[in-house]
Amino acid sequence: MKTICVDEQEITRQIVKDIEQDEIAKAVKKLRQQATNSNELLPAWLSKTADALENNDWGILSEDFINMNFIGKNGYFLIIGPYQINRQSQPKRALSAIYGKIHDNQEPSIEQLENLCREKFGKLSHSIPINLSFTEIASCGNVSGESGEAFIVPNGWYFSNIVCGPALNNAKEQQQRFLGSSRECILKVFEYETANLLLGPLEDELNGERYRHMDTQVHEAGHASGLGFDFKIKHNLFQNYTYGGVEEWRADSLGFEFAACILPAQEAGKLVAVNFCIRFGLDAHRLGGIEKDTDVYASLISLEYLFQNDAVYVTKNGQLALRNLTYPGLLEAVELHRTHALSLTRRELTLKSPTGFFPLYNVDIHPSTQSIFQGLVMERCQGIWTKLQ
Repeated sequence: MKTICVDEQEITRQIVKDIEQDEIAKAVKKLRQQATNSNELLPAWLSKTADALENNDWGILSEDFINMNFIGKNGYFLIIGPYQINRQSQPKRALSAIYGKIHDNQEPSIEQLENLCREKFGKLSHSIPINLSFTEIASCGNVSGESGEAFIVPNGWYFSNIVCGPALNNAKEQQQRFLGSSRECILKVFEYETANLLLGPLEDELNGERYRHMDTQVHEAGHASGLGFDFKIKHNLFQNYTYGGVEEWRADSLGFEFAACILPAQEAGKLVAVNFCIRFGLDAHRLGGIEKDTDVYASLISLEYLFQNDAVYVTKNGQLALRNLTYPGLLEAVELHRTHALSLTRRELTLKSPTGFFPLYNVDIHPSTQSIFQGLVMERCQGIWTKLQ
């Protein structure tokens, strides 16, 4: 049985390699063989994937993806399809494949988060996408490596342009980024004690993956709050990078709020630390910069509210430092993030027309904040991220 499993995994790796080399006919043939012989992957999903590849008809995968009918025995899965990422305000779509194993991690529960959304805003416009953490076995395309996505959002897949379905969080790639280039950036941007506080949860060998998972799950709950992410996509409300940046910052900040409601302050503060490592250690350094990239702009907004809350200052050595070097203090540092995101979300629910979204999603950035962000965050880390797009 062990030999069969090893052989099956090798064949699945070969399928991913075939996709990477644009050997579609070979991939289709192996997918049909695996649909008959596989002990790990779901036969129906493999057959539909082969049909989708052969006929370029990706809509046939939509329903099974939304209902998570692509996860096989013991959590193994293979997803193949066009996946779109946005870099420097430009969409980039490529046929992509990801083969991995889902982790058994259900904290916090979707029910708990949905109840919180209703409590805060009186309604929930659509269900919260579940975040599935996984270990990658093989990948290619826009979901592979440092230049691809480690957090694979459902609306990136070209399955009838769906915005529903699970988000996939690549634990292996996330760890490599956090403990590699991201860690180096955090140590350059922040003074020593602040950097150690921020990196602590990610360097926790027992709980690091759990913290990363929880951070992305409360972030998804933030997106679902208010009008809801799918409503905004369907009405084309993210017409430029600034609107998308405000949405990302809003999801972050509501994630902080939800974490504060379901976790002790010590633990909630650790999720804030994880978020800051993502925003200031990774997202702030995307090549699009302040004037093109959604994630860079979200990081800039986060710094703006930290300054407004007097939670950070610039040291004599030109590094950023937190005034309160504790995890409960880190949660207090994002008090304005939480307050403004709650207000913004409640206001968007009162809009009479979707066009009211545009003036609402406008954040004033102080020129000094932008100057500090460019000089002490972006320029300081130039050259560290060599492949990030």
